Amino acid sequence: MKKISWPELRIKRNDFRFSKQHKYLPEASLIGWKESTAMFNIAWMQQLIPYLSGKKHPLGTRLFNIQKCIRTVDIDEVGDASHQTFFEMMWNRSLWDYFKKDAIDWSREFLVDVLWFDPDKLAATVFEWDEGAPRDDQSAWYRKKYLPANRIAYLPAKNNRWSPWPVWPCGPDTEIFYRVGSDPLPPQDSNPWNDEDNRLEVWNNVFMEYYRDETGKLSKLENQNVDTWMWFERMCKVLQSKDSAYETDVFDYIISHIEKSLKIKYKTNERRVRIMADHLRTSFFMIKDGINPSNEGRGYVLRRLIRRMYYNLISLQKISQSDLQNFFTNIYGSIASNFDLQIDVQSIVDTIQKECIQFQKTIDNWQKMLNEILEKNSKTNLIDWKDAFKLYDTYGFPLELTREIAQENWFQIDEDWFTKEMETQQERSRKWSKNKFTIDVDRSKYLTWLPATKFIGYDITSHCEEWNDTAILLKDFDVNRQRIVVFDQTPFYAESWWQTGDVWKIILDSWEILEVVSVKKYEWIFLHFVK
Repeated sequence: MKKISWPELRIKRNDFRFSKQHKYLPEASLIGWKESTAMFNIAWMQQLIPYLSGKKHPLGTRLFNIQKCIRTVDIDEVGDASHQTFFEMMWNRSLWDYFKKDAIDWSREFLVDVLWFDPDKLAATVFEWDEGAPRDDQSAWYRKKYLPANRIAYLPAKNNRWSPWPVWPCGPDTEIFYRVGSDPLPPQDSNPWNDEDNRLEVWNNVFMEYYRDETGKLSKLENQNVDTWMWFERMCKVLQSKDSAYETDVFDYIISHIEKSLKIKYKTNERRVRIMADHLRTSFFMIKDGINPSNEGRGYVLRRLIRRMYYNLISLQKISQSDLQNFFTNIYGSIASNFDLQIDVQSIVDTIQKECIQFQKTIDNWQKMLNEILEKNSKTNLIDWKDAFKLYDTYGFPLELTREIAQENWFQIDEDWFTKEMETQQERSRKWSKNKFTIDVDRSKYLTWLPATKFIGYDITSHCEEWNDTAILLKDFDVNRQRIVVFDQTPFYAESWWQTGDVWKIILDSWEILEVVSVKKYEWIFLHFVK
C-alpha cells in the first residue's frame, strides 16, 4: 500500500465525494447540538437529525464533511495505542437518494481504487436478524461482488444495527474491517467474527430503512437514508502502516515538540507523551470553540484534560513559567498552522497556561496531603473513599489522576463509596439547577414577543456613549428584587463559557443612571442586571 499523508487523505476524500455529486456541509461546533443531551458533538449525525424524517436539507440530498468530535467516556484509556478524546470523522450522507448498492460500491471504490487498500485484507460484517427486522442479505449480496463469503460475518443487532435515538429512524449497518496483523495476508477464512484481534474497523455504512416507535415496533420508512463514516486517525494509521495513530503525522509534530521541549524520548515515555499529545490537541479545539476551564459541565471536562496533561508534563520534566508559555505557543501555533486556522493562538495559550499555574498551587497542597494519606494507609495499600473525595472536593483533584498516582504507588481506591458520595453531591447540584430554572422561567414571562437583541460591541468606538443616543429601552422589570432592563441593541458582552458579563453605567433619557452589575442572555435577549 502506498503511504498517504493526512493532508493527502483529506484532498483525496473531498475530491472523491465531489465526483459523486455530494455537497460539502460546513462542520458544526464541538459544543453539543442544542436539542441533544450530549455535552459535546460526538457525531456528525446530531446536526442532521431533523432531516431524517422528511425535512428537506437546503444543500440537497448528498452531503459530506469531516467533523471534529469529542468523546471522554474512555478518558482513562487514553495513553494506550488507540484511544483519543478528540478525533475527526469523515462522513457522507444520502437523504432519500442512493441506498445500499451505491454506498457499498463507492466504499470499495474509494478504499481500493483511490487509497490502494489491499483488497485481500478487507472483510465485512452485516446485520444477522432479530425479532423486529430480517437478515440483511441485500447488503451481503452487494459485498459478495468484492469479497468471498467466508470474509463476511453476520452479527446480531448489538453489533450491526444502529439508531441515534430510542424512538427514531434506524436500520442495519455493514462495517468494513482491514487486516492489521503481522502476517502478510490473513488466513483464508479470517473475518471480524473469528479474527477480531487482527481486524480494525475503518468504515461503517448505516442504512436507515425502519422507524422504531414508542413500543419498540419497527415499520418500513418511505424515505430511506444512508449514513456512513470513517475514523480519520484510524485511516491514517492504516495508510501509513503504523502500530498506533500516535505514530502517524496526525500527532508526530506535537510529539516532536514535546520531545524537544522536555528533552525526553517518546519511545521510553509512550503513555505519558500520548496523554499529553491527545489532551493538548483536545484542549486547543475546546478553547477555540468557546469553552473555558470551570467546575461545571464542559468547562470541567476541559479542566480535567488540562490538569491531567500538566501532571504528566511535570512528571516528565519540571518547567519554568516562561518555558511553559513557549511550550504551549510552539505546539498550538503548529496545530493552528496544520489545520489552516487563522485564529488568535495567544489567547488559547494564555487560557491553558493560567489553568496550569493555578493547578500547580493545587498540586503543592495536594501532594502534601496525598503523601500523608499514602503513609497512613501503607499497611493496607488502600485509599479510603473519604480521603479520595477530600482530594477531589477540597483541592479539585480529579479521581482519575488520584487513581493513576495511587496505582503508581501500588495503592487502590475504595471507589464504590466515592461514587455514592459523588451521586449525593450531584443531587444537590440538580436541586440548585432546578431552582435556577425556576428563576429563568420567572424572567421569561416578561420577555414574550421581544426581538433578539442586536449585539454591537464590535461596531462602536467607545463603550456606551454612542449607544446611549440610539438604543431603545424595550423592557424594565423586577424579578425577585432584581431589576432587569432590555434594549433593542447593546454593546455589553453577556456571560458566556469563558467570560463574565460586562459592567458599566447606562444613562436613561430621564437622566437616571443605572449601574450594570451583570449581563446574561436568555433566548438571544440580553438581560442587563442593574442596581
